[in-house]
Amino acid sequence: MRKSVISLAAICCASFLAYGCSTAPKKPIAAKPAPPKQEVQKPTTTPAPTPITTPSVSEEQMLKEIFQRIHFNFNKANLTHIDKWGINQDVPKSLDGISDYMAKHPDIKVKIEGNCDERGTEAYNLALGQRRADSAKNYLVMHGISADRIETLSNGKLKPVDPAQNEYAWAKNRNDQFVILNK
Repeated sequence: MRKSVISLAAICCASFLAYGCSTAPKKPIAAKPAPPKQEVQKPTTTPAPTPITTPSVSEEQMLKEIFQRIHFNFNKANLTHIDKWGINQDVPKSLDGISDYMAKHPDIKVKIEGNCDERGTEAYNLALGQRRADSAKNYLVMHGISADRIETLSNGKLKPVDPAQNEYAWAKNRNDQFVILNK
């Protein structure tokens, strides 16, 4: 009896397995698609990128930027300038640029012309313009430039930058102008 029970159990298991399996054909498992074939490209020679060129600044323009005018407060010849008009640059920084350039170019000589606004007498403005020119000269000499390379001159109120008669024009006219005597 025991054999018949085992046989019966084996038949049941086999039927169960046969019934559980589908008779429909199984779909094949899709294989991952092959990556597209990439063409091996031959290295091409590309032209070197064109370098970005900065516009060349003429020597004359460069010298204008270095030897720019410095400005003064009303009735003053000192190099500390506080300007409400926004005309002035940092005076010591400007003079440092001039002294650096002159140190690198020992053949350069400069004339500093002191200028004033139109207010005040001619004699007073000539004296004030001379003090302004001397102030800039002394700064350059203290920074290593030989005094014999620097001339000074006062124009007083004779060479205004702006002929208008207002505070803004007068602020522009209170200046030292640097003239290169030789290159």
